[in-house]
Parts: sequence; structure tokens; C-alpha cells
Amino acid sequence: MAKYSSPAAFYGALKQKARLVASSENLSVADVLSSFFFSRLVARVFHAQPNLWVVKGGHALFMRYAAAARLSQDVDIQHSVGGGIEEAVADLLRAAAHDLDDFLHFTPARTSMHENGAEGAKQLFRVHMGTQEVGVLRVDVVTAYGPSVSPDVRRVTPLIDLAWPADWPDVMLYPIVNHLADKICAMHERHRGGPSSRYRDLADILLISQREEIDGRYAQVTLRTEARRRQLAGRDLTLPAAFQAPGPAWPDRYPAVARQVPGLTGCASWSEAAAAADAFLTPLLAPGPPGIWSPVDTAWQPRAEQDSPQADSSYAQRAQAITEESRARTAAAPDVPPPRPGRAFPPVHPDVPPPAAGPGMAPGR
Repeated sequence: MAKYSSPAAFYGALKQKARLVASSENLSVADVLSSFFFSRLVARVFHAQPNLWVVKGGHALFMRYAAAARLSQDVDIQHSVGGGIEEAVADLLRAAAHDLDDFLHFTPARTSMHENGAEGAKQLFRVHMGTQEVGVLRVDVVTAYGPSVSPDVRRVTPLIDLAWPADWPDVMLYPIVNHLADKICAMHERHRGGPSSRYRDLADILLISQREEIDGRYAQVTLRTEARRRQLAGRDLTLPAAFQAPGPAWPDRYPAVARQVPGLTGCASWSEAAAAADAFLTPLLAPGPPGIWSPVDTAWQPRAEQDSPQADSSYAQRAQAITEESRARTAAAPDVPPPRPGRAFPPVHPDVPPPAAGPGMAPGR
């Protein structure tokens, strides 16, 4: 289709399609429009700087699963090359100014750096369609820590599917094992002595478990490395030996966020979610690595006996690489302030899980 004749014509078509999508997906029109503007901003970033960025957070799940995932209120994006946060923000602003000839303009507004020395910033953009302001977007920019495996690549597929614009690029997404590790750690990280309130992370984890085949070896070593990284940064984090509610409010607060994940099958109540999380997460938290997670069977399956020694060697090499990378970051990490009186510093798990005696299944599974 040819380009629309004017910004007003394009915006009118967007709003009309947004109303249809909102009705069919049980979403608000404003959220559907915001998701489109996020997608156009991400398109600019990867057209202008295709090798500098990795999409993280809720928007990465949205790009994997489209309407099945919850709509995030901001975009988490990681600068994947060296340099500090100021350089990352400057690169983002240059990319956002890239002209895709689509009537849209993203005008930088407020930039606020993360507190406590964290390598991150929040960038606000005002979205204009021609001369009319049509929205405000928040982008969370981070640096410093890269994923343990290569990013996944996906083509941007917006909720509003118009014939024009059609210049949607491939984007790099945070690897699913890293995404999973981040969410598990965030659920169990304590702040000011209190439990996490990131109830949405459990809903996202369960959606991942229903959509992805997971190699337990990579997932477990990535989880332990992420936990170690956070502990060395002074975070109050201890992974449990088996899945459990991170705090007393979780059984009551979880169901509301589960309703925000359209593609989540079952798991609407705490009892359903806890049973599913126990099946998926407890083997990852156990000493020996699980086998292969099957989203069809919703269970960890034993690794095939015909797995070759070459495959095991490849895993060992990758695990060793992750371990060495973690040790290098540890050596370069700033000194951690001493723990507050009365609080024991959390134990550090080994980076690489010990070999399992059986076929890779946790006891009792």
C-alpha cells in the first residue's frame, strides 16, 4: 500500500484499527496505540543501530508472543557494546531521531539516571504524529551486563497490522534463559528487608513455561550466574531450594496480575500457579540440572540417551565460558558494602551445577 496522504489520515487509520484490536483482545485503545508507537521506536533503533541493542523486559515477551503477553508500560533496552550509560543514552537519542518517513517523531524529554550507581537511565519521549502530540513513551536503558548466550532474533510484528508502514526490521531479544533467570531472581530479591512484590514476574514465567522448550543445563547455569552477579553487587538474594511463595501477600495479589496475561492457560488462581511453578522451577533450583522442559507435556523430560559425548562436551565448554565470564566480572566488581547488623550475607551458589547421576531429573520428578 502507498503511504497515507497526511498524518491525520494515518492517525485516523491507526485509531480505527486500534479499536478493533482492543475489542478482540480485551485491551484498551490507548494501550494498543502505545504498543504501536513502541514498535515504531524500536524499528528506528534497529534500522539505525542494528548491532548496538538488545530488547529486554516485558516488551521482549510481547515481541515473542504478541497479544498472548501482557502489554508493558515501558521498553527495557540494553546497550550491547562497551561504554557508560551516558554513551548509551546518546546512542538511543540518535537512533530515535532516525527518519523512517512515517509521519512520527520521537522528541526526547526528561532523562533520569538510576540511583545507587546502577548503570541505567530512564528516557522519556514525547510522540508526535505530524505536529500533534499523540503519546508519551518511557524507555529504560541499561548497560554493563551482557547475556550468557547469543540474543534471539525476531521480526517486529505490531499488534496493529496495517499494510503501511512495512519496513519492520529484525530485532535482537534477550535470550529466553537469561530472561527466565532475571525473573526468578527478581521474585526472590528482598528490598529493605521485605519480600518482592513483582507478582507479574511469576505470570510471565508461567507463560514462558507454556511456550518454550528449555534446555535445563543452560537455564540452570544462567540462573546461578545471575544470582551470583546480584549477590556480589550487594543485593539481598537467596534462591530457595524449591519453589515457594516469596512473601505472604503473593497468594492474594497474584491472581490480579495473571488476568493481565491474555495467553496464560490456566494458572489464574494461586493454587494452580503454585503447582505449575513447582513443576517448572523446583528442578531448576535443585542441585542437579533437569533435562529438557516440554511446554506440551508441562514437565521436564529426561535427556535422550543418544545425546552424544560431543554434545555434553559442548555444554561443558559453554558452562565453563559462562563461569569464567562471571569470575572476570567478579574481579572487576566494586567492593560490596558490609551487610547490615543482624543480616547474614546470602550464600553464593557455585556457577556450574554438579553432574547429575541419573538422566537429569530432579529427585521426585
